Amino acid sequence: MRILRLVGVLLLVAAAAVAALIANPHWLLIGVVLGLLLRAVAWRSFHRSLRATLPIVLFAGVLALMQWVSLTPVSALPLKTIAIFLFSTTAFRILPWSQIISAARPGSALFEMVLFALFVRHFAAIFAKESQRVLQARSLRVSRPWGRGSFRSLAAAVAALAARSLVRAEHFYAAQSLRGLAQ
Repeated sequence: MRILRLVGVLLLVAAAAVAALIANPHWLLIGVVLGLLLRAVAWRSFHRSLRATLPIVLFAGVLALMQWVSLTPVSALPLKTIAIFLFSTTAFRILPWSQIISAARPGSALFEMVLFALFVRHFAAIFAKESQRVLQARSLRVSRPWGRGSFRSLAAAVAALAARSLVRAEHFYAAQSLRGLAQ
């Protein structure tokens, strides 16, 4: 079973690399649909996987809109972005992290890379949860999200999110430094 998971991870990473090299929008669209299906299987819920994909789809849509507004032909870059995101996040979702950690010897280069990847994953989860909390608190407080002063409250919420994230990162780094893990 472990070998199948590793082969699946390698195939998904290869699919992400191929998606980065392909310029044909039809093949990229097929890759996006395949990536959505694989992501739904990995997350065991189509709704949850689709909801988590929404921010990258909005980013790609804004990218395409900016190309269209500037009167340049819309490139395959938005589709590439979505396909690479779908394949790579699915690969990291099914990666057997505990087995990789137990196989890596402390002090080796593999151990440091895995530890760094786990730290990044940990902070990405914290950042996602903090942004959800801050924006939910803002939505509960602001009576008119598009009215007067709404942009200022959104800017204040994002600034508070950045400040809280920096404080948490500083505390985490200080704790790791005390343990001798920081460099």
